[in-house]
Amino acid sequence: MRTIPRLVAVLALVLASAALARAEPVAIGSVDKVQAEAEATLAGRTRPLAASSDLYFLDRCRTGEGARLEATLRDGTKLTLGERANLVVDAFVYDPGTSRAELAVRFAKGAFLFVGGRIDGTPGGKTIIRTPTAAIGVRGTTVWGGPIDKGFGVLALDGEVTVTGRRGTVTLRKGEGTMIFADGAPRPVVVWPAEKVGRAIAAISFGPAPGRQ
Repeated sequence: MRTIPRLVAVLALVLASAALARAEPVAIGSVDKVQAEAEATLAGRTRPLAASSDLYFLDRCRTGEGARLEATLRDGTKLTLGERANLVVDAFVYDPGTSRAELAVRFAKGAFLFVGGRIDGTPGGKTIIRTPTAAIGVRGTTVWGGPIDKGFGVLALDGEVTVTGRRGTVTLRKGEGTMIFADGAPRPVVVWPAEKVGRAIAAISFGPAPGRQ
């Protein structure tokens, strides 16, 4: 008789999963433009992305060789991906009528540019960017992140950025950058030279594919 509670629990889990699968996807933004090939996967279904495509909560967006993707979320946040990049929006809470505001973006691979929207500027709002090597907290921010010079770089183009690796935290202000390597420790904050900034921006710019980083 002890198996009955287990069967009930399993049945409840199956029913909940089925209900989730039937739920309508929640649109949280749209694609502005795409270069080459980009796609999104949600609930096991993959679709191509093009200008004006809806972007849904928990979409896993991917770009291909030489590709770029730019999207705008409903609060005005702009997300740009370089080639062979991977993005998921894990949390999006924005209600202009209240102070509730939260955004969590996960860049699992590749280079990106994040331009904060109204969530980033809301008092008490919380915005976090996660990457394989660091968590990036932002405030009034435009920030670039991605592979460069055999490591992972983060560059603050505007506002203030807090970069937390496995072994330490640094704070960046406009024009400052840091690097993280295999040891997980953010390197000292420095002003990146113009040549390095140019290579970083090229990695997310539309047009001919840049050279390898």
